[in-house]
Amino acid sequence: MTDTVQDGTLRTRRSLLTAAAGGAAALAVGAIKPGAVAAGVAEPVIQDTDNATVAPTGVTNSTADSTALYGTGSTGIGVQGRSTDTSDPESDLRSAGVVGIAGDDANVNANIALTGVYGVSDASPVPDVLTAAGVWGESPDWGVIGSGSGGVLGDGFFGVLGGSATPGGVGVFGIGDDPDAFGLVVDGRAMFSRSGRATVNAGKKKKVVNLAGCTANTLVIAVLAQNRAGRYVRAAVPEAGKFTIYLNNDVGKNTKVSWIAFSNPATQTG
Repeated sequence: MTDTVQDGTLRTRRSLLTAAAGGAAALAVGAIKPGAVAAGVAEPVIQDTDNATVAPTGVTNSTADSTALYGTGSTGIGVQGRSTDTSDPESDLRSAGVVGIAGDDANVNANIALTGVYGVSDASPVPDVLTAAGVWGESPDWGVIGSGSGGVLGDGFFGVLGGSATPGGVGVFGIGDDPDAFGLVVDGRAMFSRSGRATVNAGKKKKVVNLAGCTANTLVIAVLAQNRAGRYVRAAVPEAGKFTIYLNNDVGKNTKVSWIAFSNPATQTG
């Protein structure tokens, strides 16, 4: 059986079906090819070019313990995020180059303007086992490097926490390279675990204070914490595991002595 089209050309029913299928294929190809103008239409991401978009483009991976998106640069940058317009940080509060979130999006600060990398995390549900971190840096050298007019700014119950479990290690190290620079400035109260008060009992003129890590090189400073006429600290003598506070004479009543101990910078011991 044949059908007659309007222009008089004879076509079989099979040829019409074939033509229809070819047209559908052409439409499908057109749909997946990048158009000249991206107007929010879902299109594939094409390699080796800048994929211009007008709406967020996401990658979601539902496989457990699998990476949703990664980048590898053999000699360059693996992944780069950039926010180009930083002209109005008072109004544009979201101008962050990279935002990393572990948990709820609602925890992102309302103002992350002029931030290269911003990280936020939910609180750990098992704080005794794992402490959550917005940003974690780890390296055999420096885990985190900060430079600028202020290298690192911390704010919180612990603004900055530094610790070392290595023998001879340093929890926090401050350097004043210039003779007029300060290695450490404390504005407010300061507390040292190797300090305290000892009591010289009435009728005595010395007091032994046990102190772990104390050696003969430890620098111990001690002063009377109560007014005792004619009495003063004559010496504070350190030795292994303790030091002895000597007064110039016996005291008539119990007398408190304040003390503080420092490691000796000359020997880095005590």
